[in-house]
Amino acid sequence: MNQKNKMNYILFFFLLIPFSLFSPSESGIAKEDDTIPIGMDDGNAEITLLQGEAYLTRKGIRKESSLKIHNLLGQGDTIQTSENSRIEIRLPDNSYIRFGEKTQFILESASLNPQKTVRDISVKIFFGRVWAKASKLFAGRGRFAISTRTAVAGVRGTVYRMNVNEDSSAVVKVYYGEVLVSSTGKSTQQESGPQKMQGPKPVSGPHPIPGPHAVSLKEWTHIVSSMQQIIIKPDGTASKPFRFSPEADEDEWVQWNKRRDEKIKEMDE
Repeated sequence: MNQKNKMNYILFFFLLIPFSLFSPSESGIAKEDDTIPIGMDDGNAEITLLQGEAYLTRKGIRKESSLKIHNLLGQGDTIQTSENSRIEIRLPDNSYIRFGEKTQFILESASLNPQKTVRDISVKIFFGRVWAKASKLFAGRGRFAISTRTAVAGVRGTVYRMNVNEDSSAVVKVYYGEVLVSSTGKSTQQESGPQKMQGPKPVSGPHPIPGPHAVSLKEWTHIVSSMQQIIIKPDGTASKPFRFSPEADEDEWVQWNKRRDEKIKEMDE
């Protein structure tokens, strides 16, 4: 190697040193992928049970489609179940939510950051019935909330259900753990309801539709403990939590959900 080539080789070697010292894989700078939450768009939320028919409308797409078991759901999806139908969804944090017949809801967010063990689960239900079995694995880390137009129920490791009527009145019943139920605190106009999805279901006769009305601006927060319930009125006001009778509560919907919870528990053990 002549003297000129030797000098060029040495210069090239020293120019490479800074890039090797500050390579993303070796430096103390975290890679971007380490901070990206893994959510439903990555295939972590799945329909694990479907009885009857349910319909999906994607965010930004007007056309609806029929759902099937094992379909994956994404953030912003709106789902409606038909008469005599039920659906169960497994969320990224291994929580389960189930919805009864003639229920409409939207998955506002459902993501999981496994590096930080933080979840962000948010479901808004317009009307119908929902049963939630929140995973204890991420208890106290992030958010797990089911909301209506006037109230939000946030949980940790909890089993509870919510019934929401089309006039926005609702009842929350807690079977295990605690649920923090509070007003939304939004000074909005209460609409008559979301537009119904167009699945093949019977059409009722004409009936009057109530116009917009003001939602109460009073803010409130209640902790609802095991075997307690809270009633939310259409104007957004709420009762204080009070105990309910387990015997009187045992209808077919409750019994079915308890059996599903037991089956999931057996599979996890």
